[in-house]
Amino acid sequence: MTGEIYGWMRGLAFFFIFMTAVLNCLPDQKYRRYVRFFLGMLLLVLMARPLLSLFHLDEILSRSVSRGMLEAGAEEAGWQIRAEGIQQELLSQGYQAEIESQIRGFLEERGIGEASVEVELNQEQMEVEAVKIRAAPDTEGILYQSEVREREEALAGKLEEVKTELTEVYGVDPAHIDVTVQK
Repeated sequence: MTGEIYGWMRGLAFFFIFMTAVLNCLPDQKYRRYVRFFLGMLLLVLMARPLLSLFHLDEILSRSVSRGMLEAGAEEAGWQIRAEGIQQELLSQGYQAEIESQIRGFLEERGIGEASVEVELNQEQMEVEAVKIRAAPDTEGILYQSEVREREEALAGKLEEVKTELTEVYGVDPAHIDVTVQK
């Protein structure tokens, strides 16, 4: 407990030093107000961190932020795809690869490390039509079949949560998101 309080206070001290350095390095005073506002919001989050940890709200906040970043990345990637001809095909492949990469990162954040991801795009509207995710639980060193089944069931539960979130983020029909646990 004492170590956690010490770490929290050390983080606050570093933040105040960082805040002072940033405010002193601003080239123009007209931006000072905006930077102070942003740094003040970060300070509120740092100050509330012990309470968030106490009620396990830090995990919820972390998931919300990562989901928001995923949504922003999906929206940004969608806006970037507006070209014709050969560029359209190349951009489509790049967009598909980027979405697959984002989904892999999203899976890694959820503790699903080894997974293959395939995305199918609607070429005309550049929207995600289908997603296929294949994942296998980490069964290395497990001796009992019951433990293997437990890990498979836990992985299946995580994948169903991911499926729901991907449905919301990319607007894909849940029937077009194929999630399987490999044995």
